Amino acid sequence: MNLQPQSVEDWREFFLTRGPRMAAEAFLIKLAALAPDEQRSALCGLPDVATLMRRFEAAWPLREAALGGVPFLTKDLYFRAGEPTYAGSTFLPEEIGAPRTSSSLPAAFEADAGAIECGRTQLNEFAFGLSGENPHYGDCPHPENPDLLTGGSSSGAAFAVARGLVPFALATDTAGSIRVPCGYCGVWGLRLSPDIAPVGDIFPLSPGYDTQGWIARTAKDLRQVSAAVLGEAPPAGAGLWAGDLGLAIPPEDLAAMRDVALRAGAQTDPAAAQLLQLACTEAAEAYQTLAGNAAARVHASWLERRRHDYDPVVWERLDAGRRRTYEELRAAEAVRARVADAFRTIFRRHHFIALPATFGGAVSKTAADAAHRHRLLTLNAPASLAGLPAVTAPVKLPGGLTAGVQFLFPDMTNFGWDAVLGRLD
Repeated sequence: MNLQPQSVEDWREFFLTRGPRMAAEAFLIKLAALAPDEQRSALCGLPDVATLMRRFEAAWPLREAALGGVPFLTKDLYFRAGEPTYAGSTFLPEEIGAPRTSSSLPAAFEADAGAIECGRTQLNEFAFGLSGENPHYGDCPHPENPDLLTGGSSSGAAFAVARGLVPFALATDTAGSIRVPCGYCGVWGLRLSPDIAPVGDIFPLSPGYDTQGWIARTAKDLRQVSAAVLGEAPPAGAGLWAGDLGLAIPPEDLAAMRDVALRAGAQTDPAAAQLLQLACTEAAEAYQTLAGNAAARVHASWLERRRHDYDPVVWERLDAGRRRTYEELRAAEAVRARVADAFRTIFRRHHFIALPATFGGAVSKTAADAAHRHRLLTLNAPASLAGLPAVTAPVKLPGGLTAGVQFLFPDMTNFGWDAVLGRLD
């Protein structure tokens, strides 16, 4: 008997054999192993002990379900009825009040799969960042090297999963917020498509681009978690290794990423790779224009009044978003259409497209500058502009850190996540 459950199967067995109370205590023991500053920067909305015990006991009737008794965390953008959602800020509940209904995805994991929500995870304020920095609650440290950042915005989710607190956590990805921290923290991620969730199901960053998903410790865990709510996946044929879109990732790092992509079933096709690179030349700028403008509309009624309550970096991005002109938005829409057309063309010949999700391994706070953010957007914004689902796999780099490779699919109908994960498991 594993007294320190780690995987989905570990937790299911522990819950079945030891019961709800001991399973709740096992979670609390893991939680206590985190330092106070780690808890503050990675976690929030933790239920009190009595509430946690009730949640574990309530899951007992579903103990035979696919994820019966398995604990999970949710990014603090998901709603739980009657409980405040801060979205990494200090003031959001004062503006929107407590939600009256719960988000559909965590509710499905609980009611249908038997999993147990044990709290929430921190993020870049309002999910508007790829670094894991948050001036209110602390920058989320890399799970193995505290001098580096987790990446974001799903920083707390990646940290908690990588440190073994839970085997999976719900997250969101608007322009790499699952893909980047998975790569940096050495965990696995799945991003759905932005059109499958009802409007208002989570607190939005950029409506039209926000995408739900989850992060798991291993490929096996990701397969089990995904199957519990998505069911059987379609088969996946050969894919395209698209390279680094001209970013000049260090050759030894890029080679490691390429090896993982080829092992997953990708092939080289220089003409298709060049087509994608040319189509995505202005994708990062177009994404910032369109998604920034959408984000500013979410905050319009309090942006000026609450200026001094925001992370200054986030406020400046929102302010830039509301100042976009009609001409800028129209030009960005043209880029978005060009990117989507290129993906459609390539998907006629390749079942999936693989490319880096990160520019090498995790970076320090000093290195998480505007140039670094632009490199991450160059890699991740194209799929966001086209609304594509994705799987992210970690890649061990020669220097010891991990990076991420993203596997993009044309839509949810053709989302062959299980085949790709099976090849890498």
